[in-house]
Amino acid sequence: MLLWWAGGGVSAWAIPLDPLVSMENVWSLKADDFMTLGSGLGYRWTSGSRDSARVALSDREIFGRPVVESVVRFDGNTVKQISLILYARGDSGELTEEKFDALVRESVAAISKASGVSFLNRGKDPTNLVRAERLIWVNSQSQYVLEFSKTKADKARGMAFRAEFIRLTVTAPAEKLGLLEGASRPQPKKFFGQSHLKKNGDSGDVWIADIPMVDQGAKGYCVVAAAERVMRYYGKSVDANELAQLANSSASGGTNPVALYGALKNLVSRLRLRLRDTQAEETPAEALKLIAEYNRIAKKNKVREISNPGPVIDIAGIYGSMDVSILKEVRSKNRSDYERFRRRIEAEINQGVPLLWTVMLGLIPEPNIPQNAGGHMRLIIGYNASSEEVLFSDSWGAGHELKRMSMADAWVMTMGTKCIEPI
Repeated sequence: MLLWWAGGGVSAWAIPLDPLVSMENVWSLKADDFMTLGSGLGYRWTSGSRDSARVALSDREIFGRPVVESVVRFDGNTVKQISLILYARGDSGELTEEKFDALVRESVAAISKASGVSFLNRGKDPTNLVRAERLIWVNSQSQYVLEFSKTKADKARGMAFRAEFIRLTVTAPAEKLGLLEGASRPQPKKFFGQSHLKKNGDSGDVWIADIPMVDQGAKGYCVVAAAERVMRYYGKSVDANELAQLANSSASGGTNPVALYGALKNLVSRLRLRLRDTQAEETPAEALKLIAEYNRIAKKNKVREISNPGPVIDIAGIYGSMDVSILKEVRSKNRSDYERFRRRIEAEINQGVPLLWTVMLGLIPEPNIPQNAGGHMRLIIGYNASSEEVLFSDSWGAGHELKRMSMADAWVMTMGTKCIEPI
């Protein structure tokens, strides 16, 4: 990655995304025509549905300012929105407050110059949970919305300053944006239902076909990416960087699910959604019970037992050291638990509700995935009752939209499931 922060600018060989943003007909541009230009700029479809395209290369810039990531979203077959992340803690690392503020000022000056107008207003969106500052420019062709957020130092609470994100969103002039966009509009009582399902009568597959893809990239943002995908499925314009700020996500360590779920409970109620447990994460007591049962069978089979974990239980470490065949035997011993898992999936999917699925990778062989061990969150989006398979999706972009594994293997690696759904 280019170390451009120290110099305050971009490298001499950076590739500008300006040609895309400045096109006169950009808001009537069709998907195929977009990719004629976009592929040369590094954009790639995030999924086979071609509802968004993404570029996240270290040598891209807009209006002379570095771009960490850009996502172009489509309404049907037409360009609707161009999002450009000028800074994100998860991608670019920490910044001092002085450097963050300087980056904001430089971005404001660059947008004013490129748009040919001054910004119209300044302030915080009162409905925005993360209280991002907002500046808006409007010219005859486009509307530019710059949003930036930082967590101020609080000595009394032991909190250090933290730069969060700087995001530029470009749309047609009449477009309205915001984290809680549409939250005040009447929403259908039941958004989900049969209309969102696809059924293959020959194979027996039943799945939700229209969940947008979000590519988390190399960051440990699987939880916030999965949450963003579900919220966008319900028509809510949210951003993983905002969710990461709420949940104190780290790029390397990922997101603490407990912290995220706490923040989501506040957020989803304002978005007219709700968060519901369908299977709670394993408690320490349940983990100890599983270890005891595992050791009983391991001893019988002359396989190395799991030592006493002590007061701190490292779930990932414990599962990673288990013999998978014995773990399968332990998890499948109580058939009623497995059946509840299976029935729960079928019931939620039949209503068009995807499940946030917390799993432990590495227990079941999965080729061609960028993470091969540890905790992870993916989405359950379907099932096949005949073959007893789970249909699921990972937030890793194209090629990960729809995958499958046996229900038994899925149950072995399951740590918990939750739903975000309309009220």
